Amino acid sequence: MSKIWVLILFTLVFHIVISSCSNDFELTEPESEIPVVYGMLSPSDTAIYIRVERAFIDSKTSALTLAKDISKLYFNNISVRIQQVTTGKEFTLQRVDGNSEGYKRSQGAFGDAPNYLYKIRKSDLTLIPGQQYKIKILKNDGFVLSEAMTTILNPLKNEDVTSPNPSALLSFQNNADFRVRWFGDNNAVIHNVKFTFFIKEEKDGKLSDKSVVWDVVTNTEKTDITFNGRSFYEFIQGALIDKNPGIKRYFQNASISITSGGKELKEYVTIGQANLGITSSGEIPRYTNLSNGALGIFSSATSITRNNIGLTPITLDSLRRGQITKSLNFQ
Repeated sequence: MSKIWVLILFTLVFHIVISSCSNDFELTEPESEIPVVYGMLSPSDTAIYIRVERAFIDSKTSALTLAKDISKLYFNNISVRIQQVTTGKEFTLQRVDGNSEGYKRSQGAFGDAPNYLYKIRKSDLTLIPGQQYKIKILKNDGFVLSEAMTTILNPLKNEDVTSPNPSALLSFQNNADFRVRWFGDNNAVIHNVKFTFFIKEEKDGKLSDKSVVWDVVTNTEKTDITFNGRSFYEFIQGALIDKNPGIKRYFQNASISITSGGKELKEYVTIGQANLGITSSGEIPRYTNLSNGALGIFSSATSITRNNIGLTPITLDSLRRGQITKSLNFQ
């Protein structure tokens, strides 16, 4: 699974905390600091990255100012550990700058450099599927700021994806359903499915590589989904924005990715959607499975990507000549 999991959802959690402090009101609370944690454990990762920051409440300084202050955004006196609950063995994570690890933080309300994360390599951490693991955020004096537990998911394997089967070409037909089905860990209860299509474009005699990502379904509890093949052509037509008739396109191959998360992630998504809509109260629901008033989420995840998948000859012909995509000039 991609390590990018580490960067998903945290910004939303932390933004909720920060945006709840308004410059229009005088805060009367004494200074306090709230740990904000985001972490996903996956046995398929080459390394685990966990974000630990703090929401700092100050009676005199606005939240927007504090968010830019690196000395307020990060703890400098903590250690982050992962404990295998059954054995009690603990693994200590190293603080690194995510910007130097390939995870540059986007510019926004929060200070973006340095971008501290806590890291441990897979070779230094034994993750056993079905076993419980606990994250522990401790101050240097041993005081426990927060803890949370999750159960490690079994990795998804290629043979777990039964449709399309491992040797099949992708067949998208306008008048037929396309099926994606897989079998995994019973503790994996929320799923995303996406296709990535790789294309070469030729313009003025020059070739360039292009890829487009189709998020077929997100946050579903189902492990068996179907959709009409026509939606593939509609996606391609919409994703390739440049309709210049002088561009020739050549389909290369595709990949399918399935990502699954544990019950904590499902609860996070469910609660986040529970009070939305025209009849809602307008209050933003907050989910956390961290102890001692900390905010965020600690859960487990797994994913699989099957690469270099081709299209059937009929699908390629429909891509070239079909009414929806013929203007895209596929060769």
